[in-house]
Amino acid sequence: MDFRLGEQDEAFRKEVQDFLTESLPPDWLEGIDRRHEELKEEVYQIGIDIRHKLAAKGWLGIGWPKEYGGQGAPLTRQMILEDEIAYRVVPGYDLYAMVLVGPLILQFGTEEQKMRFIPPMTRGTQRWSIGMSEPNAGSDLAALQTRAVDEGEYFVVSGQKTWQSGAHHADWCILYARSDFTAPKHRGISVFLVDLKSPGITMRRISQIGDLSILSEVFYDNVRVPKENLLGRIDGGWDVALASLGSERTFGILFVNDARREFEHLVKYCRETHVDGQPLGKDPIVRNRLAEMDIQLEVARNLSHRIRWMAIENMPMIATANEMKVLGSTLIRRVATLGMQILGQYGQLAEGSKWARLRGKMNCLYLGSLYTISEGGTTEVARNAIATIGLGLPRQ
Repeated sequence: MDFRLGEQDEAFRKEVQDFLTESLPPDWLEGIDRRHEELKEEVYQIGIDIRHKLAAKGWLGIGWPKEYGGQGAPLTRQMILEDEIAYRVVPGYDLYAMVLVGPLILQFGTEEQKMRFIPPMTRGTQRWSIGMSEPNAGSDLAALQTRAVDEGEYFVVSGQKTWQSGAHHADWCILYARSDFTAPKHRGISVFLVDLKSPGITMRRISQIGDLSILSEVFYDNVRVPKENLLGRIDGGWDVALASLGSERTFGILFVNDARREFEHLVKYCRETHVDGQPLGKDPIVRNRLAEMDIQLEVARNLSHRIRWMAIENMPMIATANEMKVLGSTLIRRVATLGMQILGQYGQLAEGSKWARLRGKMNCLYLGSLYTISEGGTTEVARNAIATIGLGLPRQ
């Protein structure tokens, strides 16, 4: 199987690479944690500038229809763009809008909703977040308890969402709420497009390991959502959720990009570092462990190609996307663990320490990998999806 791109796609990849080199600061550290955009004000401001530049080039929503502000380009162009942005850890690209919300509005939205919400995404003037998880409804979305009550011209929403990534910087949220408490739990859910500046919405940041704080709890206290902001049909939110989860699980490709990038930094370190006068890369245990990790990353790379081919062919991909999620999050953990073992006690030092190796990247990657396995749904839930949807096994 030949995974090489055509000449035009390769030319586009080169154009993207040159654009990113010109747009990022000269001292940009390739491989900083992708969450730094939410944590450091200077990185966030760089992201705003790059997002405006991406919009000016027509690269936000590059594959979306032209009538809504997209370019109508082949899906391969969007994949190339997202690959390069993920690998270089470029801030400013709103993955929630580009990968999840925009496609859902294009699939389930009314014409008025498409004209209202898609162009601001392609202009880079609106950021989105996802309101799915709740304190008692994490990976089990059907257990959610946030209420949406029909009050004539509005739905009145009350409840709490948690683990909402980037909500403090977002303008809008795609919110899942229970609209029928008498129906079976999968059938009484509806989806709403909610302005996060609406009266009745408050937020509280959630502290995370490693001083990360990209997540928020969001509280909805009798928030009035106009009827025209219902996405899809009333009580039809489970269909939207399934479409969303197929896309969200492809975030595993981003995990693989993270793992590949940090692995390459680690290999370079082993080539250049000497211990007791000998190159670290000559140590037989180090060599074998690096070679084994390279094999695993190559397997993941090929699965990434398969998912993209399935997306281009518009094939059902929920099972394969869950495979990608499990593999990607697992590889992040394995690369981080290997890096910590090779660096020894130096691996525990964070960025800023004069003794830190690889500028503290392995410390950051290792701490982040502790919750990567739960990000976007736990690996246990993903494995159940693989078993039931992919292998046809009975539900537990």
